Amino acid sequence: MARQMTDRRWLTAIIHGILLTLVATAPVWAQDAAEPATEPAADVDKTAELQTGAVITPEAQAVLDRMRAAFMGMKRYAVTAEITRDEVLPFGYKLQNNESARMWVDAPTGLRLEVDGDIKNRTYIYDGKQLTMFAPDNNVYATSEAPPTLGELVRNLLDDGVEMPLIDLLYEGYTGSLTDDVRVGLVVGESEVDGVATDHLAFRQPSVDWQLWVDKGAQALPRKLLITTRYAVGDPQYQAILHWDLKPRIDAKSFVFVPPSGATKIPFHTELVARGEQK
Repeated sequence: MARQMTDRRWLTAIIHGILLTLVATAPVWAQDAAEPATEPAADVDKTAELQTGAVITPEAQAVLDRMRAAFMGMKRYAVTAEITRDEVLPFGYKLQNNESARMWVDAPTGLRLEVDGDIKNRTYIYDGKQLTMFAPDNNVYATSEAPPTLGELVRNLLDDGVEMPLIDLLYEGYTGSLTDDVRVGLVVGESEVDGVATDHLAFRQPSVDWQLWVDKGAQALPRKLLITTRYAVGDPQYQAILHWDLKPRIDAKSFVFVPPSGATKIPFHTELVARGEQK
């Protein structure tokens, strides 16, 4: 069940009061912060590359090419994502919201995405002819005509400013490249995500920094994604840990929407799909 908005406004009001009190009574010692510790030389080098570079290194591009080849070879799969996203409140105070997303794909015309989180619960279904959005908490749904392929659908949604969980992965697999606007990208090193050996990559775009952990095995699939929005108060972050099933059992009925009893059909608005606002 999504967190009630009344609770959120209550929490925001309390945080407001606490922060106003702290600002008004800030002690003198707060101005005497200790000097930051010196970064290790290796970290300094990485930071310098991200700040001044203007190219994706060959090593990073090779990992991306492997990942894209893996995507292009997949037509039927399922992926589960455990997601956290920051919500910035007044004075830059951040709340971390949790979300689970489950996506089934049967390209080029089948998509089902179920989202269960603190802020919203949503189901998105695409069948090659129309896109349906269902909000179970409100028991309302909306439908819209859609293009005949998943790649075209993803492109249209992004052009309309729609943000859906895992849409970046679909974009990379079917219609474009996540590095279109990247100023610099490099391999940070090797890491493990849920016991899987990965290459850890870092990228910088004009207003966003993002990191990607890609499986080092034969199937070069992304295992973790971290996005930091720069120049926004609090530098909010979005993180997703990904689990893949390359041989899923997918019933054809998964891509057919049958309205639940008592459900109300409402006009389809991209704002409703993007932000998950309650109506």
